[in-house]
Amino acid sequence: MEPTIPQAIAPKVPQEEMAMEQRIAAAKLLMVELEGGLTDGVSYLSADGSESLALYRADVLGLESWLKAGRMLVIVARPGLAVAEELASRLGATLRTSGGDKDILFKQVTWEQQVKSMEAVYLGRDFDDLPALGLAGLAVCPPESPMWVRGMCHMVTEAPAGRGAVREVVDLLLADYVPEEV
Repeated sequence: MEPTIPQAIAPKVPQEEMAMEQRIAAAKLLMVELEGGLTDGVSYLSADGSESLALYRADVLGLESWLKAGRMLVIVARPGLAVAEELASRLGATLRTSGGDKDILFKQVTWEQQVKSMEAVYLGRDFDDLPALGLAGLAVCPPESPMWVRGMCHMVTEAPAGRGAVREVVDLLLADYVPEEV
């Protein structure tokens, strides 16, 4: 059973000025926190100091579908994570690093990509993602996120991070998309 938080300090629910269908239809840009959505949070450290992460193939295929549909993808990762650079390069996605201040990062990315905040989807999992989640047109997190993060999001995926959460979001966003070529 979830603990009860006094109303005065309860997490703020995003404004509901748009229906979920409108939020989904408006989506042009997907920002995914690498270690908050694309992985399960486990990292492997080698004796030589290199680090690796496990990616769920269905999530990667979902991101490829998103890009093939002509949509914009930004992967958010901590600075110096070489595997993030490799993933962004393979996908043809934009990589942005952040050690904090994800609200500023969110604003920079939407400005650079020339999209309104309401046209951006942000998928993150932890407290450091709260500022960006609060600005996104569609804020999404996986179910293992802390209660405060889940309370801030418009959508909590059924699939966990690193095991289908990204694919679930992409499938929802592209549900009405019909490719020109099959």
